[in-house]
Amino acid sequence: MTPSIRRRWPWFLLVGSLALNMLAGGFVVAHAFRPPPPPPGPERMLERFVDDAARRLSPADAEILRKAIDDARPMFVRIQVGREEFVPRLRTELMADSFDPVRLKSLFDTLHANDAKLRSELEARLVETLSRLSPEGRLRLAESRLP
Repeated sequence: MTPSIRRRWPWFLLVGSLALNMLAGGFVVAHAFRPPPPPPGPERMLERFVDDAARRLSPADAEILRKAIDDARPMFVRIQVGREEFVPRLRTELMADSFDPVRLKSLFDTLHANDAKLRSELEARLVETLSRLSPEGRLRLAESRLP
């Protein structure tokens, strides 16, 4: 008679396997519920548009668009800084001991005035840039997917 030999797994291998599976599952769940990245700002959207449009434009027109984006970078920084400065100021107004609606209205008016000024500057730059493009370049832009 041959005795039947039963092989028993050591308990630490089973516990280790369970721990690794739980760790891997944790990574999968954490990745699945991770918040989406923030949407791209106007600068990134315009860069993507210029890159897409440049493929259909002449090299001279593409260079005009790329230079316009590069020249507008300080304006995009001002837009971002203005937005970042607004939130702490709004929080300060909301947490003030005595709520002052006039002061809060003034804060919003300043924000809107700065936005209007930056929008006007952006539109002026856009008109100036488009006026330097060739008629064919403007036609190709009109046919493309505008932002």
